[in-house]
Amino acid sequence: MKPNKLKRHFETLHGEYINKPREFFESKLKSYGKQKTFLKKTLLVNEKALLTSYKVSYKIARCKKPHTIAEELILPAAIEIVETMFGDNFAKELQSIPLSNDTVSRRIDDIAWLKM
Repeated sequence: MKPNKLKRHFETLHGEYINKPREFFESKLKSYGKQKTFLKKTLLVNEKALLTSYKVSYKIARCKKPHTIAEELILPAAIEIVETMFGDNFAKELQSIPLSNDTVSRRIDDIAWLKM
């Protein structure tokens, strides 16, 4: 954008920031950068939780166990194990794994379609 157009845009649409010092904008830029990395980490955890959900669902289907075993037995046991061995921080990440009855059923359905 040309400097004059940029200046006019800034003054007309963002007039409340005209008298702010340069440090204000630099700190805003840093905070946005931190938000980006936080979102990337969150997305990565969600992808891992999704993959874990598929793997557990596959094992449940292979053993021909009821789908509710995941939320009633497997997940609570895994959380207790990780909490005891590694601490609360890692146990909190396990709680993000979707293993409800309906979710496991959908995952097994998805896997069945992929295997066909």
